Amino acid sequence: MLAPLPPVFTPPPILMYHRVDVDRPADPVGRDLTVTPAQFEAQLRIMRQHGLRAVSMAEMERRLRAGERVDRIVVLTFDDGYADQYRFAVPLLRKYDASATFYIITGQIGKPRHLTWGQLRSMQAQGMEIGGHGVEHDDLSTMTPAGQAYQIRTSVDALRARLPGPVTTYAYPSGRFNAQTLPIVRGAGLDTAVTTDAAFVLRPETRFEMSRVRVRSEWDAPAFWAALRDEKDTPHAVRS
Repeated sequence: MLAPLPPVFTPPPILMYHRVDVDRPADPVGRDLTVTPAQFEAQLRIMRQHGLRAVSMAEMERRLRAGERVDRIVVLTFDDGYADQYRFAVPLLRKYDASATFYIITGQIGKPRHLTWGQLRSMQAQGMEIGGHGVEHDDLSTMTPAGQAYQIRTSVDALRARLPGPVTTYAYPSGRFNAQTLPIVRGAGLDTAVTTDAAFVLRPETRFEMSRVRVRSEWDAPAFWAALRDEKDTPHAVRS
């Protein structure tokens, strides 16, 4: 039987990506959320050069439960389920013997420029983790508990019903949630949940409020390493 998570632990850096594509969107928001395959490969190479292993949320959770060190890992996450993640990110992750967690908006599966169910199954078979990100990309913090439960449970249940691998983690759309969200996430049988900017949410205290660093398209290799190093040097203990 796996040991419970420690009462207090300091998670490793958790990076948040969106798109990995050779085409850069014209709009500022889309452009900021898109790194090129060359950029992403350079970032994977930097982590390897500094002795850091890129892993999924599930692998971080496994190490914590086994009492293993997590100070030499970096967690990679991808939001929204864009098709370019399968085309460009997954092959590079495989090339560098890395894994990642892909948070999926289930209402977008199979739509243009988004992942299909077949691709999601293939990604799991290749060692990638699939997590929930809502039926739609809606702000949980503005919803009733019933509305939040629909978004969380329906998306997670759909993934569990259609995919062979486990679904144990969730990403709050836009990083937003409230005190009513956490019991719903626990009740859905999830192990972890992630947010983004702590300035917009409750003070991080549990493993259902783990913060992430947004990877910016304008970062060159030194800027990426500086952001990663700063995150590694900033303690942020989280209660189990």
